[in-house]
Amino acid sequence: MGTSLKNRIILLCVGLVLLTSMASLVSFWWSTSHFNERQVQQDLKVAQNVYQQYLKAKERLLVTAATVLTADFGFKQAVASRDAETIRSVLYNHSQRIDADLMLLLDVRGKMISANQADIVLPDDSRALMKDLLANGERSTFIVISGKLYQAIILPIKAPRTIAFSIVGFAIDETVAVELKELTGMEMSFIGHVSGLKASSIMEYPSELDLLGYIHGQRITRWFKEHPVFISAEVPLAALASNPISVVLSADLSRHYQEFDQLVLTIILLSCGTIVLGFIASGILANNLTTPLQQLTVMAKQFAQGNYLATLTETKPSKEICELVDAFHEMGEDIQTREKQIRFQARHDNLTGFYNRTAALDLLSKHLTGSQQFYLVAIDIKGLRHINDKLGPRVGDSCIQAVAERMKMATESLTGFNARLGGDEFLTVLAAKPDSTMQECVTQLVTLLTDSYTIQGLDIALRFSVGVVSYPEQAQTPDDLIRRALIAVDTAAQGGEEVYYYQDGEDEEHLERLQIIDELKQALVANDRQLFMTYQPKLNLNNQQIDKVESLIRWKRCNGEWVSPELFIDLAEQSGLIVELTQWVVGTVVTQVSEWLSQGLTMKAAINVSAQDIADDGFLPHLKQILADNNVPANLITIELTERDMIENEAKGIEVLKALKSLGVMISLDDYGVGQTSLGRLKMLPIDELKLDKVFILKLDESHQDQCIVHSTITLGHQLGFCVVAEGVENQSSLDLLQKMQCDYAQGYHLSRPLAAADFSKWLGNYHEVG
Repeated sequence: MGTSLKNRIILLCVGLVLLTSMASLVSFWWSTSHFNERQVQQDLKVAQNVYQQYLKAKERLLVTAATVLTADFGFKQAVASRDAETIRSVLYNHSQRIDADLMLLLDVRGKMISANQADIVLPDDSRALMKDLLANGERSTFIVISGKLYQAIILPIKAPRTIAFSIVGFAIDETVAVELKELTGMEMSFIGHVSGLKASSIMEYPSELDLLGYIHGQRITRWFKEHPVFISAEVPLAALASNPISVVLSADLSRHYQEFDQLVLTIILLSCGTIVLGFIASGILANNLTTPLQQLTVMAKQFAQGNYLATLTETKPSKEICELVDAFHEMGEDIQTREKQIRFQARHDNLTGFYNRTAALDLLSKHLTGSQQFYLVAIDIKGLRHINDKLGPRVGDSCIQAVAERMKMATESLTGFNARLGGDEFLTVLAAKPDSTMQECVTQLVTLLTDSYTIQGLDIALRFSVGVVSYPEQAQTPDDLIRRALIAVDTAAQGGEEVYYYQDGEDEEHLERLQIIDELKQALVANDRQLFMTYQPKLNLNNQQIDKVESLIRWKRCNGEWVSPELFIDLAEQSGLIVELTQWVVGTVVTQVSEWLSQGLTMKAAINVSAQDIADDGFLPHLKQILADNNVPANLITIELTERDMIENEAKGIEVLKALKSLGVMISLDDYGVGQTSLGRLKMLPIDELKLDKVFILKLDESHQDQCIVHSTITLGHQLGFCVVAEGVENQSSLDLLQKMQCDYAQGYHLSRPLAAADFSKWLGNYHEVG
């Protein structure tokens, strides 16, 4: 069973709350993290600006101090006279006055003359140091002297030429780093890439570790993932090329992490509380909704049992539930009405009110339980489709209803029933009367039905095909009765009779025809040589050569019995197998023509096709493909159609025939003279050949009328540009007459019966030897 509605409501509400909380948490997490990251980056930029301003202020102080020192006349005299004591005193006093940590006096060669500190030692290449400082002009430079980092500036002492150089600088130590940390809020570290760490506001790192390695290696675990403790920015300072100096600004993220985690925990607690409240509220809501629904389920089950007066047991249902209960009661009433209607429609025809096929079978079963004799009459309205096409379906429906009324009138005094099987087919049961024969009862019914009808102001004469079967003499089951009655109707329609009485054995013949259709399907699929082609030669009367054959299919069943081509081809057309059968014939014949070509024999073959083949969209593509696959020229194939096939779908047929002609295929009009082709239609048909029906040829030598018809037809055909073929030549006299009438080809048993391919090749060889 599926999840209950109550649980679904609870799950939905809790799920929505949980999803909302998770979405809020993730959104908060993402936005806060990115905000903190941007804020830290902004703080780093601000800190960078602050320390730069700090260093610039120091630089300006250095420039001022150095300028005052180098401009002091007494100091210049002391330097010029190399008065060491005076120089040392001036340097010391001046450094105390500006709080400078470094004051040096160098000669023009870069050697130290004096300093404010006794322990200062210049590097060996002091001249290079002096040149690097002079290259920066009045801008301060970060240098390392005696292992200490200084922000220093150098100015010349002129009297009036340069007699010495003064270096003034401030020490960059932990005190400066801490002061900058207080100004910027960032950890400040000054690092020499050659001489190592010089000053830092970070006091707690182990001295044996590299400061940068320490900063980058500090990690903290939060929410099951490690995060860096510091985020840093390293900025290079103006320093000597031989000893680059940079400042590292490091933001401690611990405080940000702590504040962020506190906010996350707060949101999680709020979300958990919301989920609990949502669970409780959804449970109450679900209970209020599902309890009445459970009672409605009980009501629905009672409705199913036919109790449409059931109601809720709850004393105070909501307004919506009351409306739903009212709707249930209305639904129950509607169901009762529809049940009656459905029961009626399940057994009756909507248009006439007669019983349908299912009900007819049931009623026939009941009639069979008695011993009374009755007649089952099947009635088919002929031409109803034509009425629908010409006058419209409304008139057609009115005709059906009018026929139904006549049938009611005819059977109202009899203990039978009427049924409509669908379309234009009806059934009626006529109980035998002691004072009337079956033929009399049927005649009365048919007479009543065939009287003229007035439908929507139109006088319409309807025609019928009627089939009659008798119980119990001719059938003992409902299915047999209906099937045999319909067989009788079909026989009446095909024979042009108004009434046909079923004859014993016709059902077996019908079943045999069905079996033939089934076996034909199997033979086409199996291709086990039950079906094979024969070829009847056509004599070219102009040169006495055999250059054409007609392809004729034959069928020998597995049990050795032959099936008449007229029978199984007719059944194939009725059952829709003719298209598949023709495709098999086309493939077999084209393959045989290809084999003859490979043997050096050029033989044209005619293939008979039906109207269904011409109407099939796949016929032309299939023929093209078969010809291409076997490399057979299209002009070796002739397509034969009867006049009936030509006019069944004339527009479509002419279109396909034109396409065949453009391909190179020859077109022959078969059985000419016995159909409905007019001369006007004949000149419009895209044909190449007229094939005279054998009814005019069989007794050509005896019938003067046949001779006149054949001679005039040959003349007409030639004048229209057609080749003329005569089939059914049975004797030499007829052949001589055709030769005299200048007929083009002759075909018939006088020349040869239809032969299998191998036998035809032998016959052709013998014919050439005799000829």
